[in-house]
Amino acid sequence: MGRLLKPSEALYASLAAILAPLAKLLIAHGIPLSTVVEMLKKAYVRVADEEYGIGAESPTDTRVSLLTGVHRKDVRRIRACPPDALPETHRLDALSQVVTRWISDRRYCGRDGRPRPLSRHGGESVYSFDSLAYGVSSDLKPRTLLDELQRLGVVRLHEERVYLEVDAFIPDRGSDESRHYFGANVRDHIAAAVHNILGHSPPTLEQSVFSEALSPESANELLHLSRELWSEMLRRMIRRTAELERRDGDAGRVTQRINLGVYFHSEPRAPEALPRRVLKRHRPS
Repeated sequence: MGRLLKPSEALYASLAAILAPLAKLLIAHGIPLSTVVEMLKKAYVRVADEEYGIGAESPTDTRVSLLTGVHRKDVRRIRACPPDALPETHRLDALSQVVTRWISDRRYCGRDGRPRPLSRHGGESVYSFDSLAYGVSSDLKPRTLLDELQRLGVVRLHEERVYLEVDAFIPDRGSDESRHYFGANVRDHIAAAVHNILGHSPPTLEQSVFSEALSPESANELLHLSRELWSEMLRRMIRRTAELERRDGDAGRVTQRINLGVYFHSEPRAPEALPRRVLKRHRPS
């Protein structure tokens, strides 16, 4: 059963900070407060239902209402309805796995370790795009995966050879695919932080490097450095993850999922928040 903790002023401030960029996204997409309130009610009820039972018994409607502040009438309505359908992820997972396997499986890489161009079909080489696609999914045809990867700008087809154009599966900004990963990645980031805040063991990796005394030029330099470091880490993580997936799959020990991410954010500081020496340095003469 989940523990009930006393909220602090620091937690309220953190929630306000989280909600500000979320409100920006919601307003930009025309999603009104009433819709978000209904979604939040469902989330409250589902979590109370799953985490705050007594022993093996599910909590009563009254207990859920007391825990969440959601009216009992709404609790009954929400509990009587099936959970909202999750976004279709099978296609996106398959696309990501094609790119990951292409990068990590040495059979699809050149001597330099980089992913090599693949013949579209298996004529000249057994290690073709078709064999790569079939190794990832038997449900989705290679042509379907190829068309989707081309649409997303991940691969290029030229004279029946397929060229990988990226180092990782990163959907275009503003696409439905990017919106899917927005939910998945932010959810897991918040889940990792909540895991640590609630004191669960072992603690997860959830750290950051920050500074509040940089110029725009310095921030841009650090942006490029972070991309270089992430690119190296990405290659190592992809290769090792693929090796472990094969090992655990063969041993029948597939019970866990992981998600490792990184982000970089930069924005101007409010004038009143700048150190005095910085204000003086930029004050017009």
